[in-house]
Amino acid sequence: MIDLNNAPCNKILEIKSLSDGTGWRHRLEAVGIRKGQRVRKIVCQPFGGPIVIEVGGSRISMGRGIASKIAVEVVHTAKVP
Repeated sequence: MIDLNNAPCNKILEIKSLSDGTGWRHRLEAVGIRKGQRVRKIVCQPFGGPIVIEVGGSRISMGRGIASKIAVEVVHTAKVP
């Protein structure tokens, strides 16, 4: 498992765990980011900046601090147009 920051772009990722936190964990779960959910990381910026993932047809942007608390596993390569 790796954290979302270090996950490769344009791959299907399965969320394995969310580190404990107070309010942010509930916010992530409210937008579909929960254990077992499959997402695709669509933005990889080499020198910082937000992480953007696609989940359930929606794009969600988050800071690297939050992304570092999300453990994922690569499932397979996504089809990129």
